[in-house]
Amino acid sequence: MSSERGERVAVVGLGRMGRAMAERLVGAGFELRVWNRTHARADGLDRARVCASPREAATGATVVLTALADDTATRDVALGGDGVLAGLGAGAVHVSTSTISPALARALAEAHAAAGRGFVAAPVLGRPDAAARGELTLLVGGDDSAVARAQPVLAIIGRATLRMGDAFQALLTKVIANFLLAGTIELLAEATALGEKGGLAPALLVDALSQTLLGSAAFKSYGVRIATEAYQPAGFAVPLGLKDVELALAAGRELRAPLPAAGVVREHLVSTLARGRETWDWSALATVVREDAGLPPVSAGRSPDGDEGTKRA
Repeated sequence: MSSERGERVAVVGLGRMGRAMAERLVGAGFELRVWNRTHARADGLDRARVCASPREAATGATVVLTALADDTATRDVALGGDGVLAGLGAGAVHVSTSTISPALARALAEAHAAAGRGFVAAPVLGRPDAAARGELTLLVGGDDSAVARAQPVLAIIGRATLRMGDAFQALLTKVIANFLLAGTIELLAEATALGEKGGLAPALLVDALSQTLLGSAAFKSYGVRIATEAYQPAGFAVPLGLKDVELALAAGRELRAPLPAAGVVREHLVSTLARGRETWDWSALATVVREDAGLPPVSAGRSPDGDEGTKRA
């Protein structure tokens, strides 16, 4: 397979985010190799070579992007005997786009440096639909030479590259960003439950707040989800939200920075899971808040346009 760009790139991990990145890179003319535990995830990537292992995918690639769910998957895929680092050649760079713990990011950077290989942490801000359009914001950490080698690939998947120091600091930035989102959801949940108890329609309240106090995209989008009980399909599912809040709590313990609000969010996310809502958007923590306020619960249903939604039980 020849490449219009004459450069081989690998994508390891073809979940929604990794698949969107892979499609962008194929469309940009890179010679692409991919690997995923479930090979069927590569169906439809006709111009990509599906590999038998992360090591095979990394062999001969100038840049390897990993997009994996959590610390365990990232550690195994990056550092295992048949992992990315084992196949990474001299001068090649491993770019981890996953939201993992800052501690693991530091460990990965150290392992790559010890092997004489490049490592860049580049966790992303944005959803898979933004990745498909190349509109992610990348929080980049690593040495300047590795970042420079990865830049042609980063430019395809993201519209902005923010340098955040080293790998640890890049992941700490992402953990903090998601913690702020979680806190926003918690505040919206409490505010709308209080308003509803007083007879205010959630949609009316969220619209008023969006036009006056807080005009951020996150406030508006999560406010609409909460106000309309639109928790399915999930943009970011409850288990992923819980994982990220727990990363914030772990960072707080390591850095000796108390995060009491994060503890509240964590408990509400756990309660959401306990109610069987693991496939719902993480903003569904609002269902726990409203039920604790004595408001009627919601249950999974279908919206009028046929998409998964929610309805009152």
